[in-house]
Amino acid sequence: MVMRREQEEQSSQMSHSMQLSSQIKKKTFTSSDEEPSYSDFYPIIPADLMSVKEILNMYDLPRHRTWEILKETQAADEEYHRDKWTRFGNEVEKVEIDVIRNQRVLRTHVDRLALRKQAKKKASAHMKYLELLSQKAPDFTIPLRAHMAWEGMTVKLTCTIQGCPPPKVTWYKDGQLLRMSDQPWNYSLQQKFGLNSLEIRRCSPDDAGEYKVVARSPLGEAMTFGTLVVNSYQGAVAGSEHSQTPALTLEPEAQFGIAFPPTWVKEGNSLTLQCTFTSALLPFQQDVIWFRDGIQLHQSSNVEITTVDSKTSITLKAAHKEHEGVYTVRLRTWDDFQEHRHFCLRSR
Repeated sequence: MVMRREQEEQSSQMSHSMQLSSQIKKKTFTSSDEEPSYSDFYPIIPADLMSVKEILNMYDLPRHRTWEILKETQAADEEYHRDKWTRFGNEVEKVEIDVIRNQRVLRTHVDRLALRKQAKKKASAHMKYLELLSQKAPDFTIPLRAHMAWEGMTVKLTCTIQGCPPPKVTWYKDGQLLRMSDQPWNYSLQQKFGLNSLEIRRCSPDDAGEYKVVARSPLGEAMTFGTLVVNSYQGAVAGSEHSQTPALTLEPEAQFGIAFPPTWVKEGNSLTLQCTFTSALLPFQQDVIWFRDGIQLHQSSNVEITTVDSKTSITLKAAHKEHEGVYTVRLRTWDDFQEHRHFCLRSR
C-alpha cells in the first residue's frame, strides 16, 4: 500500500512539473542568418488600439529596423503625394498659360478686325470726300456742229461731254424726244468715255432738222445743238428750188451787240453785268456761258444767270473781294465761239 502511494505522488509531481515547464518561455538563440521575431523582444499591440503613426511617435519604446522601414515608407508616401501635387500644379500652370496665350491671340485678332473695319470706314469716307471734290456740272467740251449730206449717205453727229457724276444724255430732234426703238434700222446711238455719237444710215429729207443733246446731272444740265441739212439728188438735177429741204434754211446767227464795260462795285453791293445781241438767239445759242478768271459760273444762292431772247446777264447779290476778276461771256456760233470779257474790281 505504502509503495503504491509513493508511486502516485511521484507521478503527480512529474505531471505538475511538466505543466510548469510548458508555461515557462524558454530563451532561444538564433543564428546570424535568421532574424528574430517581433514577439521575442517587443510587445504585440492590436491594430484597433493604436495606429502606425502613434506607434512611430512612441519614442519611449525600444527601436527596431521595422520602425525605420515604416518611417521610410511614410516619408516615401509623403514625397509621392508631394510630387503628385507638384505635377498637378505644373499642369494647371500650363493650362493657365495656354488660356492666357489664347486670350491674347483672340484679343489681337479682334483688334485687327476692328482696325480693319475702321480703316475701311475711313477709306470709304475719304473716297466720298474725293468724289465730292471731283464733282463737276455737265459741260460739252466738243459741241455738236452743223452737217450737210446728200440723200442716202451715212451721217454721224458727235459731241463730247464731261461731268462728275456722269450725266444722263438725251437726244432730241426738232424739239421732240428721239426714240431709237422707233427706227432701229436707221439710228444707232453710242456712248463711250464721254463721247456721244448718233449715226444716221441712208439719211433722207425726213432726217433733216435740228438735233439737240441734253446732259443732266444733280449738279445741273447742259445742252448743245446741231443742224443737219440733206440735199436731194432729184432736186439738184432738176434745178428745183427745193434742192435742199426747206426746213433747213440757215438763219443768221446772233452776234455780240452792246457788252458790259469794266466795272467797279462797292463791298457788299449787288453787281449786274449784261450783254445784248444783234438778234434773237438761235436754239443752239441758248446755252450762254459765264466765266470768272476762266472758271465757269453756275446758278447759286449768290449768283443769278439769265438769258432771254437777245440778251444775257449775270447778277451777284453781294460782291466781295473773292468776286474780283475778269468776267467772260461765251456765245456759240455756227463754226466756233465768240467771247467778250472785262474786269470787275471792288472799291471801298
